[in-house]
This record gives sequence, structure tokens and C-alpha cells, in this order.
Amino acid sequence: MHSQKERLSYDRLIARAQFYQEKSLELEKKLVFAEELIEKLEKEAADSSKDTTIQALEAERVRLTEEVAHLKNELGQAKSIDYDKRAADYEALLAEVQKEINDKENKLDLSQQKIRALEKKLSLQGRPDPFMKKAEEDEEENIFVKKDYECLCLFDYSIIMNENQSGFIKGSFIIENTGLITLQNPSVCLRFNPGEANVLKGKIYSSENHEVNQDNLANFHWMFIDNDWAQEAKERGEIWICPIREMIIEPGEKSVIQDYQIPFKKEVIGNLTVEAFVFFNKQQYKVKAANHISINF
Repeated sequence: MHSQKERLSYDRLIARAQFYQEKSLELEKKLVFAEELIEKLEKEAADSSKDTTIQALEAERVRLTEEVAHLKNELGQAKSIDYDKRAADYEALLAEVQKEINDKENKLDLSQQKIRALEKKLSLQGRPDPFMKKAEEDEEENIFVKKDYECLCLFDYSIIMNENQSGFIKGSFIIENTGLITLQNPSVCLRFNPGEANVLKGKIYSSENHEVNQDNLANFHWMFIDNDWAQEAKERGEIWICPIREMIIEPGEKSVIQDYQIPFKKEVIGNLTVEAFVFFNKQQYKVKAANHISINF
């Protein structure tokens, strides 16, 4: 009996051992299958991750390519803008240099004009004035003191000035016989100070600027005196004018030099004064204008 129980226990142990052995084999198979499945899944996961990585890298490559193209475009624009700016800067610099050169040339020209004027003034200093000498001699003989002769001479003028302090004087010079005796053929002397400013324009005949013929002379009443003595007087700053035809000024009447123009420029002449003297040679009578032209800068 006892031996039979032991036999049953042994058989149970063997059966149980076989069961566990089979169970172990089954579990081992499942483990192998699971490992294969895991390996397969890992491989698939790796492939999927690789595709994702490739896609990410491709997207990054596209982004970098676009960024490089954008940077190249900006670089090209920057170079173009830089070249345009440099060209504009060079043009502005050249314009500024040209303006400076022009200003210096103008200043040099003005300086040369002043030098020539001063040289002329120095060369003329000390020369005798033939008119003043004659006037002094005549005054000694008391020729000009004549109670019956009386004449009022004056400038009627206006000044037109530009912003750069250059312009011209425009007006008329009036000779009125206020005495009792007829006056004939006045000669007018305009004395400029400084002498280099002695420029007079207007309806005054000049043999240098007008053709000599009767039709032409008919349009003028006054003319510049043109001889060696008048040329020498001009170098002293004087301009002499006389009537073209016989001129009679009765008492109470006037004779007028109309619409004359005197140009001026501050940088060349500085302040300007113009005086006038009128001579009646036949009567040996002279008179100084009651006023004068004066421009002070």
C-alpha cells in the first residue's frame, strides 16, 4: 500500500515535470516569436524613423537652399545699391569740386580785374588833368564868373540791384538853362570814382559800336567824344559826351540825356561815385551838377 502511494507520487511528479517542460517549450516558442516580432517591429520602426529623418533632412535642404538663394539675392541687391550709391557720391563730389573750381576762377578773375584797375590808377597818378588845368587858368582870368549865365544840372536816377550786389543805375541827366542868356552846345563830363567803373550805356552814339551814316545819326542826339585826349581822360575815369548837332538851350528850356545805364558790381569796384560837369565852350562857362550818384555797400 505504501509502495503504491509512492508510485502515484512519482508519476505525478513526472507528469508535472512534463507539463512544466511542455509549458516551458511553449513559452520559449512564444518568447522566440516575441523576439522575432520585436526585431521585426524594431526594423520597421527603424525604417520608419529613417524615412522620417530623410524627409526632415530633405525639408532642411530645401529650406537651406531657399535661404542661400535669398541671401544671394540680397547680396546682389546690396552690391547694386552700393555701386549706385558710390556712383552718386562720386558725381556729387565732382559737382562740388567743379563748383569750387568755378568759384575760385571767378574770384581769380575779379582779383585780376582789381589788379589791372589798381595798376591803371597807379600809372595815372601824378598826370596833369588838362581840363582842370584849363579851368584853373580860366578862373584866374575870371572867365567863368558871369552873372547872366546860370544853369541847373542834375541826375535823375534809380538803382536796380541784384541779390549778389551787382546791377545797374538807370536814369536821365538834365541840363536846364535857368539864366538869362542862351546856352549852346554843352559838353558833359562824367567823372567816375573808382575810375575803372567808367562804363556808360544808353542811346548815345559811338563810332566804335555804330555804323556812320545819316539814317543812323538821325536816331541819336548825343555822342561820345572820340579823340586822343578823350581816350586819355577815359583812362582817368572820365567819360565825355557832346551833342551830335547844333544844340541851343534857351532860358527856361531843358536838354536831357535820356535812359543812360551804368552797370556796377561790388566785388569789382566796391563803392561808386559819379559826378558831372557841364561845359559851354563858346560862352566859356562851366557848371557842376547839383547832385551826384553814390552807391555805398
